Amino acid sequence: MYMLNAGMGIGLSGLQAAQNGISVTGQNITNINTPGYARQRVNLETNYAVKIDKLQFGLGVNTRSVQAIRDRFLDMQLTLTITRQFGTKTRYEALENVSSVFIDEDEFGMRSELQKFFESFDELAARPENDAVRMNVVTRAQTLVTGLKSRYQVLEDKRTEINRSIASMATEINTLANQIAKLNQQIACEVPKGSDNNSRDQRAALVNRLAELIGIQVYEDTQERLTITAENGMPLVSGGSAIPLIVTDPGGPDGHFKVELGIGKPTLEQPPGSGNYVHDPSKNEKVDVTSAIRSGTLGGLIDLRDNILPEYLMRMDQLAASVVHQVNGIHRDGMGVDGAPPTARDFFVATGTGNEDTYGYGLPTGVNHTNNYKGMIQRMAINQVLIDDPRRIASGDRISNPGPGNNDIARQLAALQGRENTVDAQNIGFAASPAPPVGSGRWDVGNSGPFSVFISTTANKIGNQTLKYKADATTDEDIRIAIEIQRDRLSAVDMDEEATNLIVFQRSYQACSRFIGVIDQLTEQLINNFGR
Repeated sequence: MYMLNAGMGIGLSGLQAAQNGISVTGQNITNINTPGYARQRVNLETNYAVKIDKLQFGLGVNTRSVQAIRDRFLDMQLTLTITRQFGTKTRYEALENVSSVFIDEDEFGMRSELQKFFESFDELAARPENDAVRMNVVTRAQTLVTGLKSRYQVLEDKRTEINRSIASMATEINTLANQIAKLNQQIACEVPKGSDNNSRDQRAALVNRLAELIGIQVYEDTQERLTITAENGMPLVSGGSAIPLIVTDPGGPDGHFKVELGIGKPTLEQPPGSGNYVHDPSKNEKVDVTSAIRSGTLGGLIDLRDNILPEYLMRMDQLAASVVHQVNGIHRDGMGVDGAPPTARDFFVATGTGNEDTYGYGLPTGVNHTNNYKGMIQRMAINQVLIDDPRRIASGDRISNPGPGNNDIARQLAALQGRENTVDAQNIGFAASPAPPVGSGRWDVGNSGPFSVFISTTANKIGNQTLKYKADATTDEDIRIAIEIQRDRLSAVDMDEEATNLIVFQRSYQACSRFIGVIDQLTEQLINNFGR
């Protein structure tokens, strides 16, 4: 009689196991299109056995756990690939957006505008008395200055846009870190262990989103909580706590935000019980991690703002400073046809407080090789005296060959466009001490030129850099896809497999039902026989 009663328990355990299997199979089927969902399976084990006489009899089946099928190694590889891909992708997209500044495929390019400016002096040398030709020199110069300023502003606007994005991105990173910390707490407290698969799926998706934004490394402790650190090892998530990124404005003319990390366990939870930990400035120190963030979208943005775009802004300032220096150095030795006494006069002037030094030739005060000519384009202007009266534009030599019809200065200015060593591309400075004599080559810088070659080199540099980041981003995307395919082979829902499992569990349920029916018949027969 005992074994018949035990048989009912065995059959019931089989029904429950089959029902669990059908339930998990249904969960897999309904989530086949859910992003980040890892298929689940029922892990069964035999129930404990009882000993009767010298024999042991099992008491059915037990559902040990419902396991989500994941490979931790693939998950970590995917996270690293994502963070690398989004860093290169961000750099590529930004450079692709601004590279048109240096493209010279039409007559409105920077090189073309500079060439037309110097060609206007060729025309001036041919007809120095012609007012229309002189007005054309002014027009070409205005076009050059306007073009340089507008292109420079494109790059500056991009930096400003990136700076705002950095602030908003830090907010999203903190939100994700708080959500991951809260899920860490839920998973650490789950009963039984390993049962909260939905929280694990949510956490994995949040980690991958966080990897898109910032370079991270992920570790799992014995309680299956994730510790997430930035690339420099500073923690972002530690167990159930999130350490915030804090964006601060250090002041200064640039107004560029720096990114700091609040060190120490955050002590404020707002609102209470929400799992949203916020920085308490009275209890945490802050560490500047701006330069340490190199990967992810945030790393790409910081690199663009602080390194990549400033290099091209510097090259434009170098070009402008070199044009101003070289043109003014020659123009000062010339004279116009306005009939006024010949005096040294700059073609370009600096808006603001005047010239930098004796040999600065129109460079603004505070703009020189020691600060990479920063701000040159923004303060570059044409001498208003020449705009008001183009006849004052120097065409003849007032020192060595004064007289009407002289065109020596105009010819020297026209020849500048093809002269070597005219651009200070190494920031070594223009000044010579003592001052070199007239005609001794005082305007030679000795490291780059002609102007057109410098512009072409800059255009090629940004073009090649853009192509490199594009290739790197494409490669990282291919690697990511390959890892995702490999992961999906293991973790994704296979409808054919689930259909097979559904049939298996259905048949198991039917068999257990029949088994219980047999036990019921035997029990009834036994009771009836004993009752007669």
